[in-house]
Amino acid sequence: MGASCLTASGEAEFARDVEQWGYSALWTPEAMGRDVPVNSAWLLANTRKLVIASGIANVFARDAMAMAAARVQLNEQSGGRFLLGMGISHAPIVSAIRGHIYEKPVTTMRTYVEAMAHAQYSSPRPSDSTLTVVAALGPKMLALARDVADRAHPYNTTVAQTAEARAVLGRNKRLCVEQKVLLETNAARAREIARAYLRPYLRLSNYVNSWRRAGFDDSDFRRQCVESTRRHTGRVGR
Repeated sequence: MGASCLTASGEAEFARDVEQWGYSALWTPEAMGRDVPVNSAWLLANTRKLVIASGIANVFARDAMAMAAARVQLNEQSGGRFLLGMGISHAPIVSAIRGHIYEKPVTTMRTYVEAMAHAQYSSPRPSDSTLTVVAALGPKMLALARDVADRAHPYNTTVAQTAEARAVLGRNKRLCVEQKVLLETNAARAREIARAYLRPYLRLSNYVNSWRRAGFDDSDFRRQCVESTRRHTGRVGR
């Protein structure tokens, strides 16, 4: 069960466990649940050394000044333990659910980061510099992360894509990669679990396009849909 499914007290306990187990950072998501800066403040207050990273704060959920203020304030309060990861999310979430206009992702992110750089903030600042991570799947967003951020965060990508991302970023920028791992020795069962987990991502063009760049094609996506139909109806329609 993911930490985002826990109660507030349960999540705080989980974060303390993660810290005790020796991990250096805990990444927390933002979709239709908790507000990630608010939740990060809670987790920072309930830990001592653990870095709390937002993976990923939706730029459409708050304007650039609010995001910049959250980054500075959470680091000032925690002694530099907040890592801001942010991204442009996905058109269905931004448009249909949040009611914003989803336009060119790279242009949107570039404009947003520039606005953050010029945002006014009159409260005390942390002594150390604050870091920013940009969620990036494709080469253009990776190049933007290289140019305007400290790190890049590819999510749900392949091992080969990690090497490609490193080539775009160069050696001087951190690469925070999320890759799926499934602890299952039965190949058929592993594929069934993996396909069920990945199915919702087929509705998000950013991920589908990323997988196309990795070498997958329409036959892979159709196979996913066919197996879903068989499981739910017992037949395949034509």
